[in-house]
Amino acid sequence: MEDTPIQFEVLVSFASLAITVYFWLVQARRERPCLRIYQIGSFRAVCRRHQQRDDVKRLCVQQMDSCGVLIANNSTRQNSIVLFDCWFVLPTGEAIPGDWGVVGDDRPPWNIGPESTIAMGLACFFDVPSDFEVPDSFEIAVEFISASGRRYAHRFTRAASAFNSDTTIYARAA
Repeated sequence: MEDTPIQFEVLVSFASLAITVYFWLVQARRERPCLRIYQIGSFRAVCRRHQQRDDVKRLCVQQMDSCGVLIANNSTRQNSIVLFDCWFVLPTGEAIPGDWGVVGDDRPPWNIGPESTIAMGLACFFDVPSDFEVPDSFEIAVEFISASGRRYAHRFTRAASAFNSDTTIYARAA
C-alpha cells in the first residue's frame, strides 16, 4: 500500500470547517444574555420616622445623581430588566431585605438594546431598628431580574470607586 499525499482540497476543507466552527461558537457566545453593572455615582442614606410603626425607622438609600448606575448589555440581543430586589448589608454580614424604588421618572422595565448601555437611578427602602445609625460606609446588594428570569447580582457601596468617579476624570483633565 503506498502513501498517498494529502490533497490540497482536503486541507482547504478542514481549514474552512475549523474557521466556520470557531466563528459559530464565538457568535453563539455573543448571543447569550450578558449584562454588566457599574456604579458611577454615590449613594446617600437618610433615616426617617416610620409612618405606621414607632419601633422602626425607614432607611432610604438612593443615588445622589439620577443616573448613578450604568448597565451594559454585551449581547447581540436585546435584554430587559423588569425589576430588582435589594438588601442592606450590615457590618456583621446580615442582610435586611428592602423595597425597591427609582429616582425621578426612571421606571421599569428598562430595555437595553444590543451592545449598548443605559443609565438608571436606584432607590431602596429598608425598615431598620429605631436605634439604628447609618454607618459611614455601607453596602447594598441588588439583584436585577431580567424578562427571562435570569438574575444579575451586584453590590453597591456608599461612594463610587475612585476608578469610576467623575472627580478622577476632572482631576485628570485639569
